[in-house]
Amino acid sequence: MKTRHFGIGLFLTGVVCFAALFNLETSPFRYIVPTAPFTDSPGGQLAGDSYVYLYTGGLITKGLMPYRDFFDHKGPLLYLIVALGITIGREAGLWLIQSVFLFAAAYFAYKTARLLTGRAAAAAAAALAVTWYSLGETGPDTLTVPLLMASLYSLVRFILNGWTIGRAETFGVGASFAAILLMKMNLVSLWIVFTGAVIVSSVTGRKFLFLLDRAAFFLLGAALVILPVLAWLWLKGGFGDFVRVYLKFNLTDYGDPPPFGNSLLYFIPMIFRRTLQAAVHWALYFCYNLPAFLTYFFLFLHEKNRPRKILCALLAAMVLLSVYLIGAKGWHFIYYCYPMTADYLIFFAFAFEFIFRIAAQRRTAAAVLFLLLTAPALRALAIPPIADWVKRHQILRADPAADLAEYGRPIRTDRAALDLARYLRENTSPDARINGVGCAVYWYADRICACPLLFEPEAKLPHRGQLPLSRFRPLSFLPAQQSSRLTFYEDENGNPPEYIFERRYRNFRIGKNGVGEKNRSGGLETSPEIEARLASDYELIYKNRQYDLYRLKPR
Repeated sequence: MKTRHFGIGLFLTGVVCFAALFNLETSPFRYIVPTAPFTDSPGGQLAGDSYVYLYTGGLITKGLMPYRDFFDHKGPLLYLIVALGITIGREAGLWLIQSVFLFAAAYFAYKTARLLTGRAAAAAAAALAVTWYSLGETGPDTLTVPLLMASLYSLVRFILNGWTIGRAETFGVGASFAAILLMKMNLVSLWIVFTGAVIVSSVTGRKFLFLLDRAAFFLLGAALVILPVLAWLWLKGGFGDFVRVYLKFNLTDYGDPPPFGNSLLYFIPMIFRRTLQAAVHWALYFCYNLPAFLTYFFLFLHEKNRPRKILCALLAAMVLLSVYLIGAKGWHFIYYCYPMTADYLIFFAFAFEFIFRIAAQRRTAAAVLFLLLTAPALRALAIPPIADWVKRHQILRADPAADLAEYGRPIRTDRAALDLARYLRENTSPDARINGVGCAVYWYADRICACPLLFEPEAKLPHRGQLPLSRFRPLSFLPAQQSSRLTFYEDENGNPPEYIFERRYRNFRIGKNGVGEKNRSGGLETSPEIEARLASDYELIYKNRQYDLYRLKPR
């Protein structure tokens, strides 16, 4: 027995270590093949949105406040976690935090699945869930997964243990809920289902004192997380902006509810919406939604044990509620697959238990089912340097003139952005007023964007209302063709930015028939009025394959 426990522990530890070293994009070990030296970063391999979080977290370490000094509408706890990682050691510091989260997610995933299945199925389910979730970006969605797994464990225990839960566990569930609420408020479906189950079971069982007692400990746990963050915002003068941006903006102004058809894309392959390539994307991200929902619903209909029957119904409801709360808009819904690993976990466990049971008699069927279940995550087993080697040769074939020798491998961030960042860091003062769209540029240059609306370069915000930043002059949300006021953002004294950079081309990509393509940037960076003012008020001082850097002419 001890040997089996040791083997499962060793297996899960190995999976988590592999995921932490080679899947987490902040890992210093992710790319074994060395790159040309530039910074202490492992070559700028992060995804675009990850640089937004690093940049905003870095602003906090410089004394700036979210919502008050820069615009982004994620939760404040996210910025604080990223700022902590940066303080520890830039990207590597954030990687350490993510690695701890990864181990916590694996622990609670295994404990949860073990309540319902055997050890082997539980270990396989936890391994698949952790591998899947570790592929996410450095964003709020992946940072929520360990908290989701921990509360899912408490929900399953609550239902299977006679509809009861201890005070300490209730306190932890409340704290987890509050943390999610302060990172991304539309990921709370689990706690809606959980609290509903507690209320209904307590009322029907006439356990009113139990309900009041546990409600108090739930709120106490939530208050322990929420109150310090609100106090920090209040003492720093950012509480009003927090209310206007994170609460009001997200709940009322941030667009209309998505079309019903977009929610269907969580269940139906996107081939009906766009192309075969879109269907492949669906297969890599949301192919588990429909099987998980149908599995939970089927078990609900056929389960004889009442607690397990109710649990399956709640899990099916959680999948549907997660889709509704996330509110898919266009391609943006792809980013939300990772927090749904908690919705998938028990489905994984049931599926692996079934596969292991039929493996002895029906090996072919078991192998096919195993591949169908694990295929979306198997791409993680191709260690990035292998994939990079393949992609590098694809690019060389498409564009033989491209000078990739200094890179060693293609990098997800434009090398041009890193070169521009180097120039800014070496040729501008730390307090220089700079404007342009590119969080990676500011992150590696260690500079601050002059305009707080850096993250909405094409004015995708509603074209109404005022900029929700109290320390800056009122600024209407302008259409892209009228966005020069964002590019030449003036300070309180009316001074425009000293430097402005334009991205002339988007990232290099492989086009049709292996032909290299460069896409023209749109919106803010190429409007005619911006070009005219640059020509009259600014001078070109630096240029590379993608970026032009201008400096304000002496007056």
